[in-house]
Amino acid sequence: MKKFLATVIALSAITAAFTGCSGNTSSSSSSNSSSDTSSSVASDNSSAGTSQALAQAVFKAIDWVSSEQITDAEIAKTMVNLDLDLLDDYSIYLPTMSVHLDEIVIVKPKAGKEAEVQAELDEHFAYIKDGAAFYPDQEIAAAGAVEGKTDDGFYYIIVNQIGSQIEEIIKDYKPGDEVPKLEVPEVDNEVTVPTD
Repeated sequence: MKKFLATVIALSAITAAFTGCSGNTSSSSSSNSSSDTSSSVASDNSSAGTSQALAQAVFKAIDWVSSEQITDAEIAKTMVNLDLDLLDDYSIYLPTMSVHLDEIVIVKPKAGKEAEVQAELDEHFAYIKDGAAFYPDQEIAAAGAVEGKTDDGFYYIIVNQIGSQIEEIIKDYKPGDEVPKLEVPEVDNEVTVPTD
């Protein structure tokens, strides 16, 4: 019996060790905090005039929720209704925890595909505004969500309670600009129940 217990304990320890190692690999690559995400992506893609440069400006402006960059075509279609084959450039960041609704979607359509991309984004934006939110924080993020287009042809959806302020950064950002840090109001989740 003692040998059996010792074997079980040893196997458990080995399994935990391997699980921990593999967990560290996936979590470090896919569920970074916003600051980790911004620094790792900035080193990979710091060139000017890209969706990634605009996303980095957002990450510098606000302490973003922990997010994962979406590069898989099937996930992009399922989660944000976007066909990546229609795009020349894209940066899509979705929250790693479903309790958050905050999203960054910045894309540049291929020539001649602008109307199709706009229609896909419009459909996703309508869903964000009228059906995606279930929790108070999500409702606040959805209420602040914005959709638009930059002068140089990048389409975007920003889902955040201060989306309109973030939108100004995206529209005005030029490579090398100093990005101002934005203030995000504290959310009051207290529910006041009337008493008689």
